[in-house]
Amino acid sequence: MSTSNAKPVDSSCTLLSIADIPFGRGCSIAIGASQASPAIRPPRPALHLCRDPLRPPNNSPSPDSPKQSRHLQPISRMPEGAPGVRVLESSTVAPPPGSVPESSLSHTFFDIGWLYSGPVQRVFFYPFPHPTSYFLDSVLPPLKSALSSTLREFFPLAGKIRLTPGSDTKYEIHYTEGDSVSFTVAEHDGDFGQLSGSHAREYTGLVPLIPQLPDPDDGGRKVMAVQVTLFPNRGVVVAVTVHHAACDGSSSTRFVSSWACRTAGKEKVAPAPPFFDRSSVPNPNDLYTKFFNSLASDAQSIESMMIQFAPPDAVVGTVTLKSDDIRKLKEAVSSEANSFRCSTILVVYAYAWVCLVKARAYDEDKTVHFAFPGNCRERLQPPLPAEYFGNCVGGYFAEAKAGDLAGEDGFQTAARIIGEAIERFKAGPVKDAEKWPEKYQEIGLQQPLSVAGSPRFKVYDVDFGWGRPAKVDMPSITWVGAISVSESRDEQGAVEIGLVLSKPEMESFAAHFSNDLKLF
Repeated sequence: MSTSNAKPVDSSCTLLSIADIPFGRGCSIAIGASQASPAIRPPRPALHLCRDPLRPPNNSPSPDSPKQSRHLQPISRMPEGAPGVRVLESSTVAPPPGSVPESSLSHTFFDIGWLYSGPVQRVFFYPFPHPTSYFLDSVLPPLKSALSSTLREFFPLAGKIRLTPGSDTKYEIHYTEGDSVSFTVAEHDGDFGQLSGSHAREYTGLVPLIPQLPDPDDGGRKVMAVQVTLFPNRGVVVAVTVHHAACDGSSSTRFVSSWACRTAGKEKVAPAPPFFDRSSVPNPNDLYTKFFNSLASDAQSIESMMIQFAPPDAVVGTVTLKSDDIRKLKEAVSSEANSFRCSTILVVYAYAWVCLVKARAYDEDKTVHFAFPGNCRERLQPPLPAEYFGNCVGGYFAEAKAGDLAGEDGFQTAARIIGEAIERFKAGPVKDAEKWPEKYQEIGLQQPLSVAGSPRFKVYDVDFGWGRPAKVDMPSITWVGAISVSESRDEQGAVEIGLVLSKPEMESFAAHFSNDLKLF
């Protein structure tokens, strides 16, 4: 099924970033249960490797579970023994019956590199001073109804990733009547204010809030899971997990925004419908096959990389570059910016990279890496609309000696190196695409800084009718050293940077982040 709903290209969407590095390297696969918290069971790895990586190990069938209804099936994915958390409802939500014909959406070379990667996870915290009974009776029904309606447009998110019938290498998202999204409602006795703050807090506190993708079955791997967690009389948390091989952050945030608008009765301001036509997506030099072969040949290494968890003392925290900070950082590199554009996202990347290098106190001669994806939609020939659903990001790289970044002019050096990498991306977004797998494999074990999110996603505008979020987190940056970026909730032009680090590294990063700003 394809559509021709092309829209004018959104020229503002130039760069977006995803935390997980494709081709199986540097992935934040597990969402990090701490060994120091035995009550929370570590989630299973996101993908089991076998001939078809979307099937269970050893091609063993999944346990049979009789369907209660075509659109309502029991699902239990809550971490066992999570203290103070109770599952109130485990069900599924599907598009309205008969609203979507059986459809398949082929993977492109942009998609296949994410086949083994961890999911994209976003957690939205909302103040909600009402009891659980009010939410269940008055809020939950329209929330689920709006989700069903939104899945009619974003039907691939209700489908499954599978091998295309008759092929050993071609993958697709397949939707058939009755396919659905797992939907969990839970109640939490914890401190909503503690969990939704920007201060450093234990990462394990987020784990019970995050939905897990169900295990693959003979039909393939489900694409999305949703969990709503209630903090009675205090708040509500909406968390969405999306398999990265289905789509990138641009597509997944458009979905969440559309769902929120429908729930709030603001359909007229919802994002434009997704665009699915793959005919304009190039495949130069048969990149799909080359990327797939790279995945297959590296399967053994990928498997070892997939068993990664957050460190026992991991904390999650958020720092903010205020608009005045960003102005000063831009001024500091203005004299260097002859060969590149000094944008907000550039100085955010550069400053975060330098602070992380200093926090880790690398040897001066160590080569440190920065990897960022760029949104290729508007830069392909012909360009794709901003509404294109799927992955459409390329991999781009910067590197430097740690001593150069930690020195007196380290920020200016980082800005120049990243700026020149961005200019190379603009000049030819898929020019060096054949080298992406090799480059990812080269740097994947060297703790490169990677990035998730974008200030352009406007995650703080996601309003289900309860007001703006108090906080938005991305737990899928679990891989230590990744950061997330978003617009600030409280100040126009400011940028939030989210991190998951060991406690000592977080303290060191925060100190450098705060103190070094005084130098500009």
